[in-house]
Amino acid sequence: MNQDTSCRISPLATPFNRKIVQYVRERRCPSGGYCFYRLDEPNAGDTFHALQVLSLLGKKVRDEETVRFLQDLQQPDGTYSSHAAALFAGRGLQLLSAVPRHDVTLFASRSTPCISPETRVIESFSLFDPLYTLTSLFVLYRIPFPEEWNAQITSTILRFQGETGGFGSPVPTLQDTWQAAETLVMLGYPRENLGINRFVRSCEDPEFGYLGRPGSRPPYLEHLYAGLRLSALLGTAPRYAGACMAFIGQCAHHSGGFVRSVFGGSPTLEFTARAVESLAILEGRPHRLRTSCG
Repeated sequence: MNQDTSCRISPLATPFNRKIVQYVRERRCPSGGYCFYRLDEPNAGDTFHALQVLSLLGKKVRDEETVRFLQDLQQPDGTYSSHAAALFAGRGLQLLSAVPRHDVTLFASRSTPCISPETRVIESFSLFDPLYTLTSLFVLYRIPFPEEWNAQITSTILRFQGETGGFGSPVPTLQDTWQAAETLVMLGYPRENLGINRFVRSCEDPEFGYLGRPGSRPPYLEHLYAGLRLSALLGTAPRYAGACMAFIGQCAHHSGGFVRSVFGGSPTLEFTARAVESLAILEGRPHRLRTSCG
């Protein structure tokens, strides 16, 4: 079975843990939000990712200024600048044991995003991100999902499943397959009917843990993260857990944050959160903080 049982030192071990916490806390803005480039320009995504990292590392996250910042992202009529902003703000408030000031039901229920084979996204994102975000927003706030939307989104996603079981366009990718599969499960689609196991296995790699698609190079942190999210969703153990941990360690930056690849770059709160959550999955700890489908 080629199971990788090599022993690795987790980048979450002390003193790595302290450096990660310091990296995150240095990016808190005076307004209470967070910004990865350390200007007073906080946003919902960076704020959630910062809170998630601190939570996964067992650190205190309750901060009334951060609560107010996230609550202020919502307009008095319940709207946000985007579904993504609403989801990040909502998840952040959940970690802070707080809630939005206004009901989000009407905002979430306005319309469903459209995707097609002609839709093109940059490589670090997923084709299914708009549908994943909307569905996650409904799940987060326990909003009843309209039956017609459920059928529409389910059928749309299934049209993008290829012969190998993976999802995506023009070819299946691990990141597309992760978001497609999690969205389907959130909508009530049976996990046993996903048919993605063979594709996920084909993306496992003994050197890097996971690749974005079979045989592709170079590896990126978002590919590994997607593979580990899928392994957790399917209840299977990654074959190359040691390689996964080693790759994450190679993405660690001297600042305490994490970068996208072994080739360097600038660390961000998003990639730091993906790295820390990936390590939590590898270490068998619950990753409910970002799992929408349980």
